[in-house]
Amino acid sequence: MDDRKAEVLRKVRAYGILKDPQWLNKPDEPVPLWVLLEALVQMMERLEPPHTPYD
Repeated sequence: MDDRKAEVLRKVRAYGILKDPQWLNKPDEPVPLWVLLEALVQMMERLEPPHTPYD
């Protein structure tokens, strides 16, 4: 694994974006769309929590 992929995986683990070692240990394997979308939803909810007041 090259340094770029290793750094991305390190950040993914640190941020808790993906926790399933099945995906983290296979960086070159294609993932189902739902895995990618789940990671994106988690990041969006961290940036803009869905249940915060507007004021």
